[in-house]
Amino acid sequence: MFMFSHYTLNAFNPRVLIRYKRHAGLMAALLFICGACCLAWPLVAGWYLATVTGMLLMICGFYSLYSLIVFRQQHWKSRLVALIFAIAWIVLGLSFVVNPLNGMSSLALLFGFLFVLGGISRIVNGCQTRKQSGAGWNIFIGLLDLLIACLWLAMNPQQSWIFITAFIGVEMIFSAIGLLVLCNKMKHAQA
Repeated sequence: MFMFSHYTLNAFNPRVLIRYKRHAGLMAALLFICGACCLAWPLVAGWYLATVTGMLLMICGFYSLYSLIVFRQQHWKSRLVALIFAIAWIVLGLSFVVNPLNGMSSLALLFGFLFVLGGISRIVNGCQTRKQSGAGWNIFIGLLDLLIACLWLAMNPQQSWIFITAFIGVEMIFSAIGLLVLCNKMKHAQA
């Protein structure tokens, strides 16, 4: 996520600013369409997400194998570890493609634990900085993260499938709104 102030926006070359604004508007439209599709057809979007994730994992595995062949100067231990990871990437990616429901279940488990870690770290940070402004919000968001994680981890695979795609859809829509706000700020920075 990029953080722009009006000072940063004014420092852009006007031609670069117009080009970036056009690309940001296009990205916002694509994010909004994809987010709406995730909310409208969660099962199809979840299947697509699992398949694309599996393909990306397999690409990482095949690239790791390619790197092993091209870069032969490594020590045999590091090559062995790279081979093990390459095989793991390929098998994991293949499992996502062959059985998308299991892939989405493992993603749900991963997301759930990431929310647990995020919630705990926000609460700890909020408690450590409780004299500063915003510490209460940090604790509140950490508690919300823990609540979401508990709900997520308690769901069955079909429920988590729908929850993941809905969560991603809402996140895409909010990202689109953020890009549109950025485009609007760019318009004001040009004036």
